[in-house]
Amino acid sequence: MAACSSKDEQFCKCLNAGEELNAYASKMLTQEVTKEKATKMQQLKDAKKKECADYQTMMGDEMLKRKAECSN
Repeated sequence: MAACSSKDEQFCKCLNAGEELNAYASKMLTQEVTKEKATKMQQLKDAKKKECADYQTMMGDEMLKRKAECSN
């Protein structure tokens, strides 16, 4: 019997990396940017790029479907 969920774990990692980057970037808007903070921002960007590499050309409707599956 097949699994009930076809959740794409890698896509969920991509979403999490993007959310972490967005949260940090928002926080940075209200703080002084130091070398350490700039380095952390670059690390988050690199992590997102790595986690999301397979999804760069995915259509929006497919992304929304997979995003909904990550919430389950």
